[in-house]
Amino acid sequence: GKIIPLSISVGVALAPLHASNATELMLLADLALYESKAGGRGRVTVFDEEMLSDKRYRRLVERELRAAIYLGELELHYQPIVDPEGSVDALEGLIRWRHPVRGLISPAEFIPIAERSTLIDMIGEWVFKRACADVGHFPGRRISINVSGEQLKRDEIVMMCDRVLRETGRSASQFIVEITETVATAATPEVLRRLEALRGLGFHIALDDFGTGHCGFNYLKSLPIDSIKIDRSYIRSLAHDQVAQIFVSALAQIARIQEIAIVAEGVETAQEFTLARAAGCSRFQGYFFGKPAPRDRASALCAAAREPLALTA
Repeated sequence: GKIIPLSISVGVALAPLHASNATELMLLADLALYESKAGGRGRVTVFDEEMLSDKRYRRLVERELRAAIYLGELELHYQPIVDPEGSVDALEGLIRWRHPVRGLISPAEFIPIAERSTLIDMIGEWVFKRACADVGHFPGRRISINVSGEQLKRDEIVMMCDRVLRETGRSASQFIVEITETVATAATPEVLRRLEALRGLGFHIALDDFGTGHCGFNYLKSLPIDSIKIDRSYIRSLAHDQVAQIFVSALAQIARIQEIAIVAEGVETAQEFTLARAAGCSRFQGYFFGKPAPRDRASALCAAAREPLALTA
């Protein structure tokens, strides 16, 4: 027999000392393991808070995320956007990372890190290609995709979208590009030019999370947008907050004049749906109509749904 020398590196994270859930605990243990390997073979490293205070954590996530793109660990889930009758009008594509160890990871955990590197452009292209591949499963309905402010800082976003459309044979009119209010209020003339270029290709442009920043009604006239998504905090408050009621109603009136659709986000109850519809919203999105789901399940819900409650299955 042949003797094969082995060595082992160990990363340790403890519950509840370091984290209270398995997903975060595995991430911290993985970070400690990365530190063990960096220090040489045969080491055991216990996680400490300093590991989060430097570039090591970011490098770990970047490395795993880069691999995830090529290994097929990214997924696009779809959440319905319905009209006042409850029929599905469009769907928002929401990225998820199905990590082999940590399970399904929310974009809130990895998109901010991706935005600090070129990974955001790779992820953005993956999302759009996936949406182009999936849109045929939702006949007559648009797919909405989120575009990062970092992507809009470069002309590549327009060139990439144009190229992918030509490669896939899809029409830009089948898609909605979503930007946040924060991105819109900080938009430079170059960013606005790129939004105009995307709109020129045929994309619809949506302003997301409206009401969370400093984008006034007057500023809306200068933005190349086709729809506004009202932040869920206002929708939740419609039943008891007169300010929220006035805000949503006024925005709906202004939008109607400018021929801009108003989407109520975060609708979770029949009462919120009724109040948002009465306030003038023309489209609705939230758990009341359906949670984000993989393509095939979302497609089945679209085919079956006629009433809002039918979408909650």
